Amino acid sequence: MVKNYELTTCGLSCDVCDANTTKIQDSANYLLDVFKDPVFPSVISMISPEFKSENVPIFKEILEILTKYPPCPGCNGREDCTINQCAKNKNIDNCSKCKLLNIDLKSCTEELKPSDNAFMIPAPVFFNKLVKRYRNWNIENLNAIKQGMKEEINKKIDKMIKEGKTNRDVIDLLVNIFEPDEL
Repeated sequence: MVKNYELTTCGLSCDVCDANTTKIQDSANYLLDVFKDPVFPSVISMISPEFKSENVPIFKEILEILTKYPPCPGCNGREDCTINQCAKNKNIDNCSKCKLLNIDLKSCTEELKPSDNAFMIPAPVFFNKLVKRYRNWNIENLNAIKQGMKEEINKKIDKMIKEGKTNRDVIDLLVNIFEPDEL
């Protein structure tokens, strides 16, 4: 697990990311406990005729895998992220320090260059899709960092945590960051 108030290179918060907590593992363990009741498949079948008890072993296998999944170490160290690669090449630790970040346009204005890896989205495209997916939340965070208001970000994160919110409450699920509409 990463340290508290860790913001990613692109301005997202690890503190409210489900991958950085044990919520996924806890939920998988809870469901495995529910499946220990031998009556459960029958009850579910009565409630929902689409439920097929023969799928239970497959579902349990997936849940077992999820219980062993380690919490995410955070995005900043990931070398497979084109945004991290871009920041490293510019010798900056986050996008707030980049001259090509346009806060007003809510986008990275860097010239589009193909990625070294054909399966990786170029940094400006990836960044701009994250801005849309997270409804400008990372731009707000980067702008606050730029203005020296890190404490305000921490308070916002604390408030989200106290309210039981995660990044899922910010995400626009209709934005598919892997859809090649801008490539």
